[in-house]
Amino acid sequence: MAAPRRALIAGATGLVGARLLARLLEAPAYAEVHALVRRPLPAGASGAARVVEHLVDFTALGRNTGIPACDDLYVCLGTTLKAAGSQEAFRRVDFDAVVGVARLARRHGATRCVVVSALGADPASRVFYNRVKGEAEAELARLDYASLTVLRPSLLDGDRVESRPGERATLALTRPLARWIPARWRPVSADAVARCMLDAGLRGEPGLRVIESDRIQAFAG
Repeated sequence: MAAPRRALIAGATGLVGARLLARLLEAPAYAEVHALVRRPLPAGASGAARVVEHLVDFTALGRNTGIPACDDLYVCLGTTLKAAGSQEAFRRVDFDAVVGVARLARRHGATRCVVVSALGADPASRVFYNRVKGEAEAELARLDYASLTVLRPSLLDGDRVESRPGERATLALTRPLARWIPARWRPVSADAVARCMLDAGLRGEPGLRVIESDRIQAFAG
């Protein structure tokens, strides 16, 4: 019987992260679940009383000394250009924080890493958003994880806490047409992404594995 593992999640309050946290806490494979958070989880959050929280400053990860030893890292950090307010602020989250957390977890024993990226991620892209996502993926691949899985979902479908009017409008238009939209471009549920992330982390397939949005769709429902 395999020894119980220790999971570490960054981004546990987001659309995907909140769903993934609940599934991590239900997974028999994990004896411990730790969350890196900027502020304490809401009292009513799923599993908030059972998860071990670690307050960190994601803009100064090198100065954080209270990071726990872990086996598997799940990264659900991400923002939008509009929410960030500038390209520089966006990069601080979607590149600096993502890579910084992965680097820190690797130093604390993590050998498996599962990360949410985005459809179209490409370090050579002329689109800033896609380029930053691609650059983060490339940097993660240099961190010597025994198992690295990158998910590239299309537009995420789910109820967010923060307001994203443009995203809501797009979903309202695409949901009725979903069956006719190619799977690669079809909105994908946040729960499907969370299920796929957990599956990838538990499998721990060696090397780099990229899962495109059409394959994530298989985890819906």
